[in-house]
Amino acid sequence: MSKKWIVVPVVLSLSFLSAFTVLGKENKVMKLKAEPGSEVILKKVEYRETGDGEGQVTIEGRATADGIIEAYQIQIDTENGTYITKPLDYELSKEEKEEFEAELSYEKGDSTENKLLAAKSYYKGWLRASTEDPVRIETAASKISMSWSEDIDGLLECTSSTFNTWAANPSEFDTHWYKNGQSFPKYTYNSDNSKITQTAWAAYYNYDFGNDNLRTDVKHNMTMIPVNKKIGSGQFDYKVTMDKSGEASALLQLNVTTN
Repeated sequence: MSKKWIVVPVVLSLSFLSAFTVLGKENKVMKLKAEPGSEVILKKVEYRETGDGEGQVTIEGRATADGIIEAYQIQIDTENGTYITKPLDYELSKEEKEEFEAELSYEKGDSTENKLLAAKSYYKGWLRASTEDPVRIETAASKISMSWSEDIDGLLECTSSTFNTWAANPSEFDTHWYKNGQSFPKYTYNSDNSKITQTAWAAYYNYDFGNDNLRTDVKHNMTMIPVNKKIGSGQFDYKVTMDKSGEASALLQLNVTTN
């Protein structure tokens, strides 16, 4: 089956002349609208200025765990309050290919247990956020992977949830990134088991992005929410926020990939 691979760099304009909602002296937020011709229309794209040219980008969307990897480039125009998404090619790592090719399998038979399994649908999806430097080299990545089932009544059950992080040390251009903490609490269900919510965050830093005496920090905040057939069987909502600060942080880009 032909696969579609796409990734997500976020490009920021440095002008902040239009329509920010002021939340405080150094905390402004802008909700961005899709430009005509956008390849993917996201549920929400937001840029928050936190002061001194530093800020965070938030993307919210919906994906399908159908074996087709989706990724896209999002370019942000803060002057006009818009964004545009463009598809990009993306090549999986060896580890991701092995994970992608692994399928849930159950023995067939006439046992009561196997009959119950046959009454359920099974899904496996993942959400990956990564940071790229100006020469398109990945410096850090965070990935939530989830497997879940849905019965005929639309009740969801999580069968597996993992969180993996990676920092380039060294990168292809001999810069060094380090992990600086992470959190991966247990997933939760809503009141009727129609949604499962998994959150995670991971932080990274670098001292040789340019000046060895200056530090650059990045943090990925991620949420993955499988939903049931009332919204779309095998689908999940997602949210990714990248906080960045320090030396040349405005040059860093956000990539998001889903499957």
